[in-house]
Amino acid sequence: MDISDTRWRTKTKASPATSYRSNTVTNQNNTRNTQVSVSSLAVKLKEAQQAIDAARLNQQSFPQNNNILTWQAQSNQEEINSAKWEFEQLSKPQLETIAMDPSNTFSKAEKAAAYEKWHALDQRALSELKRNALNDDNAMTSFEAALYTHSQTFSELGKAMLPDDYLSQAQSHFESALQGVNLSAHTMNNQATQYYRLMVTDLFAGNEPKVHNGAEGMSSHNLERSNYDFLTQKDRFMLADLYQYADQNDIDFEYIQKLANDIGNYRRHGDGKLLSNFNEGHFNTEGQKLTVGFTQRDQASIDSLMNNGALSSSTLDAGFVSFITDPGLGALSHQGSYQFLAHIAEVTAGIATSDSATQFKTFTEASSINERYVITQSEERMPLPEPDVTCKNGVCEVTEKGRKNGVTLTQNTQMLAPPIEFKPAQFDTLLHLQSDPNTKKSVWFKWLLEK
Repeated sequence: MDISDTRWRTKTKASPATSYRSNTVTNQNNTRNTQVSVSSLAVKLKEAQQAIDAARLNQQSFPQNNNILTWQAQSNQEEINSAKWEFEQLSKPQLETIAMDPSNTFSKAEKAAAYEKWHALDQRALSELKRNALNDDNAMTSFEAALYTHSQTFSELGKAMLPDDYLSQAQSHFESALQGVNLSAHTMNNQATQYYRLMVTDLFAGNEPKVHNGAEGMSSHNLERSNYDFLTQKDRFMLADLYQYADQNDIDFEYIQKLANDIGNYRRHGDGKLLSNFNEGHFNTEGQKLTVGFTQRDQASIDSLMNNGALSSSTLDAGFVSFITDPGLGALSHQGSYQFLAHIAEVTAGIATSDSATQFKTFTEASSINERYVITQSEERMPLPEPDVTCKNGVCEVTEKGRKNGVTLTQNTQMLAPPIEFKPAQFDTLLHLQSDPNTKKSVWFKWLLEK
């Protein structure tokens, strides 16, 4: 599928690498000038602040927002641009000092530059407010409340830099953007609905359940549920998009099923918070500490994913990616393909893909544990005590020793289960030392991994 024709289209200009090289050359050529400029700028800022303090004492009024048009008209654009570069690292209060300087310590071009930089920073803040509001069911009300709170943070000088219709203008712009989002959603509705239905059919056999609460972990009423049941609404919309991409690129849907299972497993355990890291204190019955890692192929895909810049723009959940790419959490629990994960990150970020979609035409299961993970045992053997708690298939009971030690399990007791989706061939039992959150005492758990 041509990514430029999808909702994932990303418009870019210069690449970060190109921009960095360009700035590096400029910075090298201007190191001495920058040092002199910074020193001079600090002196001028101090003088302008003193003039502002004096004006306040004398109850003088500050220049109003409409003065910017005069400053811009009376200044050379090259001078304004040059000043902007000099002010690149300044904060909003420093920019306010320059723009509102009543002493003419700063030129009109510098004041215009400071004004424009200040408003650019404010527009960035407004954009963040808009993005957050769009996630709310009542977006307009949410934005208006956030905008009012934002407006109350302006200083006296900041308020003087605002147009009289600042609030109404921001609200009008957001309302127009909201109408555009709704129009786009309406245009895409038919095709999006088609692939959402396909997702429901493939993952839920056509009967979509409600989103179940993963904060309860492996509670009794969660034990029999599928990992898919814990997918959030946002997860489901994202997966529907992946079905569209897969359908149009002849990709085996099993890749998506496995990815959905991994995301669901992450969700059902409180976004991974109810799982222990396997590489932090798990032992076999011989007292050997166990360490798990990725295969060489998977590690190469993960390294590429972490370094190619796709994650900052991808629709994949950043918390899930962090979880599934941690060897102590993801190596033993994953069912999906790390090559496909990296591919989808690139596709949804709108960057060139490392692997062709044709690579995923047919899903192939790992033929052995050596293709899924690498596990090692320490040479040193630690003498292990009798466990305080034994657990099997999510059901835990306090042992006689545990009762003597005052260990109790209630319905609200949170236990960190090992991050294992399939029983490893190397062992049937794991021992793990945890800390009781209530008593702060150490508790030994024995996990029986038979299914």
